[in-house]
Amino acid sequence: MVGAPFSLRFARDRGQVFVDAGSSAAGWHKLEYVLEFVDNSVTQQQLGKPPDPAAMANLLQLNWDRVVSLFSDQQKTSQLQAFAKQKSAALVGRLFRKP
Repeated sequence: MVGAPFSLRFARDRGQVFVDAGSSAAGWHKLEYVLEFVDNSVTQQQLGKPPDPAAMANLLQLNWDRVVSLFSDQQKTSQLQAFAKQKSAALVGRLFRKP
C-alpha cells in the first residue's frame, strides 16, 4: 500500500494554526499557496486572514487529486516553488512597505 506523495505539517503559534504541505524531497510550502497553485479560483480572501484550517481542509478534500498529482511531478513542484517564492516576496513587500 502506498500513501500520498506528500504530508501535512501543523504548527501552532499564539493560538493560530499553520499548515504546510510537502515532503523532505519536494520541500515544504504553505498549504494556502498549494491550494491556490492547483486551483486558481482559490483566493487568500476565501481562506481568511490568517487562513482558516477548516476552510483549507475542505478545499484540500475537493482538490485532493490535483495536490497528489502536483507532488508526484518534479516539474510541477518546481513551478510551485517559484509560485510560493513569488507569493512570499509579495507578502514581505506588503508588510514592510514604506509609507
